[in-house]
Amino acid sequence: MSSFEVESPILCSPFAEPGEHWWIEEGTMPDRRFGRRPAGYWYRDPRAPEPEEGFTRGEWQPLDHVNLVRERVKAWREQGYPGATRTTLELLEWWSRDDLRLPLFFAQREAAETVIFLTEARGDFLQGVEVPPEPGGEFRRYALKVATGSGKTTVMALLAAWSILNKVQAKGDARFSDVVVCVCPNVTIRNRLRELDPNGGDASIYRTRDLVPAHLMPLLRRGRVLVKNWHEFERKG
Repeated sequence: MSSFEVESPILCSPFAEPGEHWWIEEGTMPDRRFGRRPAGYWYRDPRAPEPEEGFTRGEWQPLDHVNLVRERVKAWREQGYPGATRTTLELLEWWSRDDLRLPLFFAQREAAETVIFLTEARGDFLQGVEVPPEPGGEFRRYALKVATGSGKTTVMALLAAWSILNKVQAKGDARFSDVVVCVCPNVTIRNRLRELDPNGGDASIYRTRDLVPAHLMPLLRRGRVLVKNWHEFERKG
């Protein structure tokens, strides 16, 4: 093991918000710090000359907007999700309960919570948090960075259930939809994502992962989840 490696890289449980982290810079000893690692990245202008010591870590570029959203989502959670619908509150409580058959990773819950926060949070929590619409103004894109192998399909299921159940129980609420489209990169993954169809019954991810209470499944089956290969959206001709 080199002098810059750490013997115990894993410091926190995957089921709770990180309470400490390793701060790692190229060419320096790792520093064990309290609190969650702030969002950001190291950037070095490729046109700049090589530094004399040979290290290329560049300058730390904090992602201030991401860090702000994280703080607001945490405060929103700790205050009981002010502004959330009754349906949303039931789901959020279900996903975080101690006796969930297959507990969700904190990262999975927070990813879903973030989209829900941006949609439903009380206005004072959203001050200074602005996500502009796509050009044309018809769509708004929320990007969630979720590591490979950490359960992206589960996050998709959480958001699908949230949207469908809210729409079914409040048809006039334009914030939600009872039709969800999942776009995937190839046929193999499309086949894997069939478990997102709520009409799959006990074989659907909502039951295998215990993501939706049994009494809400009939309502969930009133929605549709369409899984499409991205090639279907290519321009023709």
